[in-house]
Amino acid sequence: MWLVYCSFSFLVWLPGILSAQGTPQVCSAPNLENGYTVPMKASYQQNEKITYACEDGYKPAVEGWWAESTCGNGQWSPLPLCIEKSACIPPTVINEKYEEDSKLWYKNGDKKRITCNEGYDNKDYVATALCERGNWTIVPVCEKSKVACSEPPKIPYAVIINREHQDVFPVNSNVTYQCKDDYVTEEGAKIKSVFCTSGNWTTTPTCIYSPESNKGNTKPPFVPVENCGELPVVEHGLVEESENLALRVSCQRFYKLDGPEKVVCYSSNKWSEVPVCKANYCSVDTAAYEDLEPDGVKYVVNGEEIKLLCKDIFRFENHRYVRCRNGKATVSECCNRFQIYTRCRA
Repeated sequence: MWLVYCSFSFLVWLPGILSAQGTPQVCSAPNLENGYTVPMKASYQQNEKITYACEDGYKPAVEGWWAESTCGNGQWSPLPLCIEKSACIPPTVINEKYEEDSKLWYKNGDKKRITCNEGYDNKDYVATALCERGNWTIVPVCEKSKVACSEPPKIPYAVIINREHQDVFPVNSNVTYQCKDDYVTEEGAKIKSVFCTSGNWTTTPTCIYSPESNKGNTKPPFVPVENCGELPVVEHGLVEESENLALRVSCQRFYKLDGPEKVVCYSSNKWSEVPVCKANYCSVDTAAYEDLEPDGVKYVVNGEEIKLLCKDIFRFENHRYVRCRNGKATVSECCNRFQIYTRCRA
């Protein structure tokens, strides 16, 4: 005799539960002491906003004399709150290390300790802000540490593979450069790490074209520089032997390097790419300005400013200021020492 057992599964649909889970919660009217809201209702829908202001002697716990708050999943954000005018909201300090502030506001006389991001220090060792009659006094400043480094230099034909971009790197940080395909460092490697020490990066790599690098060739791609014969000539530049396998190229003042700083000798006895020195200055002919003392043609490095002497008609220290931006010179009017912070700046 065969016994057959049948089992049944029941699917129960509970529309009330699904509805409760799928519908955002509404917000009740905020309990705002010493203030009032617009519009005033018993409840508010998801994403609905209110505006509020505070009675005399009080202010919102955010910037300004009125504020907004938004309903989200049954909660108001930011929380509508009126505080005494003598109280302070948390201070904003650039480059402060972000920490969830448990206090929405501070009473008159309260203090707040400021911690700076890595790579920044409290200027003048001041680390505590004081709330005084509704304003912060002696607010600390987070400035770049003297031993921190700015962003690592951009190297042609290379990228940094181990860190995201940031403006400041704390001391002892390291970044790793990797050369693009068909390029290697002067040591013949694909990657090189550099370190931040005492405010400066250790020697950065130069990525040099070497098509043999991707063919599994074990032969060294470079040979001593003597094998290539005479040193390459770089107009407005200086070429010198920095090591057995590389030359280093630098430019005269008023010129900047365009191309790799280092040049090597390939195993084929040919030089790698030789950089050029491009003009990096503006020029001003003093003879073109009637009120300037004649002093020939003056040169200004891109991004810098110089001072030219004006004819001292009224026995003041008169000067024109010349600033060089992107190869173009801007020249101020003649102005004395009392005007240098007003209209006379270039």
